[in-house]
Amino acid sequence: MSTHRRTTARTRLRAWAALAASALALGAVTATAPPAAAVVPDLTCDVNVQLTFAPALTATRTTASVTAVADLVNCLSPNGSHPELAGGAVTTATATATSLGGVPCNLLLTITGSATIQWSPGDEETTFDFTVRTNVLDGTVQLTTWQTSGPLAGTTSQTVGVANPNLDCLLNGLSGLAVPLGQTTFL
Repeated sequence: MSTHRRTTARTRLRAWAALAASALALGAVTATAPPAAAVVPDLTCDVNVQLTFAPALTATRTTASVTAVADLVNCLSPNGSHPELAGGAVTTATATATSLGGVPCNLLLTITGSATIQWSPGDEETTFDFTVRTNVLDGTVQLTTWQTSGPLAGTTSQTVGVANPNLDCLLNGLSGLAVPLGQTTFL
């Protein structure tokens, strides 16, 4: 066999080997694991929240005690784990608010605390710790909770809704914050 034929045969063999390796590599890339299944929530509820700050937050008074009331309604259990929880009321909520100063009505603040949900129907209670953060760019408030006892113990929840400060905030400081309609999801 001539040198030219051996070189051509070797070149073709190398080309076929490279093509086969490429095909195997491509197959390995496209044969990835399927995406993880979406987590189905334990419970979802509509919620309205009213926070009261004492004393009112001002440009110079950047911390306040917070009391809160909230109602959870239209609760559904998508994964079927808590069909008995139709709604509830948040009680004994205590917290501390810290604003970044300046104009507290711009809602640059963080609130941390703890509370209890009294579920209905029935008399079950869930205690939880929470953090509230505001987003001044879109006017929303985000509440994150960590359930520590009772139904839903060990879960976390996210609540998102639009925040409305008290109407006289610019004159008298931030004394209240309402989230008239939000959505809470317990995972």
